[in-house]
Amino acid sequence: MSELPWGDNLLERKLESDLKDLLKTLVAFSNSVKPDHIATILIGEKDDGTIVGVTNPDSIQKTIRKECEKIYPPILWRSKVYESEGKFCVRVEIEYDGDTPHFGGTAWIRKGSETVIANEETFQRLIDLRSDLVRELAKWLGKQVTVTGDTSTIPPHEVGEMHTPIAGTRMTSIARMARHRSWETKEFAKLIFVNNFWVTFERMRDGKNEAISESLRKVSLSYDNEKQQLMVIVAH
Repeated sequence: MSELPWGDNLLERKLESDLKDLLKTLVAFSNSVKPDHIATILIGEKDDGTIVGVTNPDSIQKTIRKECEKIYPPILWRSKVYESEGKFCVRVEIEYDGDTPHFGGTAWIRKGSETVIANEETFQRLIDLRSDLVRELAKWLGKQVTVTGDTSTIPPHEVGEMHTPIAGTRMTSIARMARHRSWETKEFAKLIFVNNFWVTFERMRDGKNEAISESLRKVSLSYDNEKQQLMVIVAH
């Protein structure tokens, strides 16, 4: 299963003399920043945080805009001049925009503190994340979610009463089918994978962890207010 292309180390410091790979960094950050997060480039600071400043902030901002205009689809970015220790620097912020992958001739991503070319598998993950459903599910990867079945989607002809072999007892066909369906009652499971086609959960059954996958076409989302976590509703 391919890992998400989102990175955690999305802060980079650059000197004014070190902007030859600015385009590569802009593309990598736009492809790797998480939803609701910001990737930051600080121009005029050394790696250790020492403030050096820039000679012409306006010129730096024009360079940033020029490089951003080379990126397709366009990225969500902004730049601003800030002063620190009496010196002027430029801060560039990049946000997730739901339109990945972005290109600047090549689709770069971040791997730790390095900028690398996205391989075919990662490239496909970037495309998958254009889907609102995949993107929201991906935010909960590795976390507990609530999963429940949607009995309203059981075909009408399957619903009705039937006699059980035990004399004097009756049960509905919905109850009978519950023995064979995966999510008849509310359960808590860890979300471990999602792409454009299926989502996979890990849950405890009979003292053992088991993985179960569902077609994304059967999935809708809500929210479990009691547990303060995502609720996944699986149609039958």
